[in-house]
Amino acid sequence: MKAKRFTAKNMQQALRMVSAELGPDAVILSNKRLGKGVEVIAALDYQEMADEQQQQEIDRQLSLQQELEQAKQATGKIRQAQPSQAQASQEKPKLDHANVSSTAALKEALMGIKEGTIAQSKALDAVMQSEEELQQTMSQKTSSMSSAEAEPFLAKVSDELKDLKNWLVSQQGNAWNPNRPLSWQQAQIWQRCQDLGIDPSWADKLVSAIPDDDDENIEKGWAQCLRFIAEDLPLAENNMLHTGGCFAFVGPTGAGKSTTIGKLAAQYVMNHGSDNIALITMDNYRIAAHDQLKTFARIMEVPLMVLEPNGDLSALLEKLSDKKFILIDTAGLAIQDPHFSVQLSMLKGAGNKVHTLLALPLTSQARCLQENFEHFKPAGIDGCIFTKLDECFSLGQAMSIASVTRLPIHMVTDGPHIPDDIHFPNAEKMVRLAEQMARMAQTRWQTSEMSSAANNNFMQHGV
Repeated sequence: MKAKRFTAKNMQQALRMVSAELGPDAVILSNKRLGKGVEVIAALDYQEMADEQQQQEIDRQLSLQQELEQAKQATGKIRQAQPSQAQASQEKPKLDHANVSSTAALKEALMGIKEGTIAQSKALDAVMQSEEELQQTMSQKTSSMSSAEAEPFLAKVSDELKDLKNWLVSQQGNAWNPNRPLSWQQAQIWQRCQDLGIDPSWADKLVSAIPDDDDENIEKGWAQCLRFIAEDLPLAENNMLHTGGCFAFVGPTGAGKSTTIGKLAAQYVMNHGSDNIALITMDNYRIAAHDQLKTFARIMEVPLMVLEPNGDLSALLEKLSDKKFILIDTAGLAIQDPHFSVQLSMLKGAGNKVHTLLALPLTSQARCLQENFEHFKPAGIDGCIFTKLDECFSLGQAMSIASVTRLPIHMVTDGPHIPDDIHFPNAEKMVRLAEQMARMAQTRWQTSEMSSAANNNFMQHGV
């Protein structure tokens, strides 16, 4: 086994040093604080010593609990020596109860890991519940000590508890990258990203960018994470309604391609007139596929061209070279459909004349959005449009696709009304809305659970 010691200002820097020198297969054997920094011991070929190392760490934590008990007894004697014996005797039963319950919970959690009877995630919950009780109890116990005596003692207890907490978190690792342990703050923020619907790979990138110098301030770290999400969202630099161009819309059936084209066309006509716009449809595979666009074109008095199967899109665009804004509708074909590859070939044949935009319905699951991107990727996707914002309950999935694939977001639609319900995206507003959706979903589930519990209680007891 190849083991090496690393020292750094904080845990994040230390882990980067480990990864750079030992590679992604390195395993953290131990970590501890050194003044204002941390010390990490990492190793390769760790498997043969994993059980022994975990045993030693658990024994160390159990020894810590014994030291805490002894410290409590010492501070209890100091407290009894104070003048106010009556007040001390009144508070003693409550404090002793807290001592017993918190220490017992920690011991039970650690012994459970040692004996393999409980999962580390459950042990972590027990440690977190006990940490607050222990710190409160120790604060009360040392209230009678002088400041010089109490502060170093409480700092040591706090550091040891934090080490225990971080050790348990690091043993769980990361669901996306189990070889890289997370700090306590990073683990909590990573879970919040999952509540937003953020893809695990993107969430891992986000939390790794958050400094871990303040593990206790989760809200501060979460605010940083939300800012990183907004900054990482790729937005189209120009509004197509102002710059014009030729755009083809691809995506699954029902993604809102035709309705989006109608909204864009209507807004363009309102601002620039109908002389410089044209519509093209490549959907020749469904009954009455052209009806909706024909209605749009007739109302707005703009030309609608129909491209026949195996037609030459590039030649048709040459005929419309005098138009500044051209919108192309495509059929939402399944990848198994024999016409699917034909349609993609027609788009590719037009070359740089056409900017292909993927319509991402926000009502779809993350896996569906990923598959849609992979299906239409051969056409050369230049950006995306978020559709059906008014019908969705989570934004994280679509935002993840845009960020991971670096597809610029051109427009967001949030309703069926034409020419309204289409907007140029704002990253900050989108992230705030995503967080609001996540909080609302959590509230709904909590309300549902409480209602179910009340109904079950009524059915069982009639109360």
